Amino acid sequence: MNKLSSIYKLWLGLILVSCLTSCKTTFNFTGVPAGGDDGLETIAIDLFGNQAPVVVPNLAQEFTQQLQDRFIGQSRLTLIASDADVNVSGAITQYRISPVAISGDERAAQNRLTIGVKVTYENVVNPDDSWDQTFSSFVDFDSDLDFISIEQEKISEIVEQLTQDIFNKSLGKW
Repeated sequence: MNKLSSIYKLWLGLILVSCLTSCKTTFNFTGVPAGGDDGLETIAIDLFGNQAPVVVPNLAQEFTQQLQDRFIGQSRLTLIASDADVNVSGAITQYRISPVAISGDERAAQNRLTIGVKVTYENVVNPDDSWDQTFSSFVDFDSDLDFISIEQEKISEIVEQLTQDIFNKSLGKW
């Protein structure tokens, strides 16, 4: 009976190892399938126009570049100029500074920088995964600070969050 038990354990072990190695799906740290199981290989990201009432020089280029870097760095998609499996386009629609906290002397103690972006995500391979959505993000800052000296830092923080949200919505399907 001991020999039969050993053979049984060996077969059970081989079956278990076989199942574990043949049914493998890998994910990267963003939760996006790392193996390209969705059939997507290429992406085209158009330059986002700046249609906000307040236009900041180079914001459109910075946003577009960061979005391209996000997709290239966190997926296996190859960036091409046009006719891709996925096409991303849109525009910056909001750039606003507004007070959020009023101090005792009716002066703003905190201000908020908000940036909004309208995005069109067209999935040519899986058209049901296509969408249009507006994303918005903000950062608060002390109103005593010289905004000109911190503006680029605050823009970078917001762009980081926006590009992550767009990536998550598209390939992460969050």
